[in-house]
This record gives sequence, structure tokens and C-alpha cells, in this order.
Amino acid sequence: MKAFRWLDTLFALLLVLLGAAHLLVAFVPRLAPLSGPWSAGAAVAIVTMGLMNTVRAQRASDRLLRWTTVLATLLTTALCFGVLYRFSGNVLHQPAALAVAALAIAELLFAIAG
Repeated sequence: MKAFRWLDTLFALLLVLLGAAHLLVAFVPRLAPLSGPWSAGAAVAIVTMGLMNTVRAQRASDRLLRWTTVLATLLTTALCFGVLYRFSGNVLHQPAALAVAALAIAELLFAIAG
């Protein structure tokens, strides 16, 4: 699993960047048309999950961190699927939810695998 640690860290950092972008959308008035169900609370959850996964990728021996990260990633993935279910008519209208869900599933698999 050490061979994929760089990929694990890259996905986690991408989650932090996506979460930061969603946080900007929530607080910058010019970006208000882009806001939706991904406002501030979800953005904080995405950034937190990304940061936890970044630390977990570097500290592979810490079991408590690993399982709390699994729980946080699972909850944020459920949030993503909830948003995608809400827009089930055309999920392509929420590309950020698709991207975060795909990255969250990958991080969940990395976290479970250890």
C-alpha cells in the first residue's frame, strides 16, 4: 500500500482544494449563482475530510486516526450521495458533487485498506 501513498495524498489534497472552492462560493457575492447545496457547512466537512485523509496517509500506523478518518469520510460520502440523489434527474448539473463523491470513495477505500 506504500506504493500508492502519493496517490492517496494527492486525492486528499484535491478534496481540500474542492472544499476551499465551495467555501469561496458560499462567501463571495459574485460567485453566488454557483452556490447551492454545497454551501459553507458542506465545504467545511469536505476540507476537514481532506485534511484528515492527508494526515492519515502520512501516519499509517495510527489506528485511531485511521478509523476516525474512515467515519468522517463515510459521512461526507453519504452527504455527497444525498446531494446527487436530490439532483437525480441530471447529476451532471452538480459536477462538484460527482467529483467530491468520486474522490471520497477513493479515499474511503484507501482508509479502509490502511
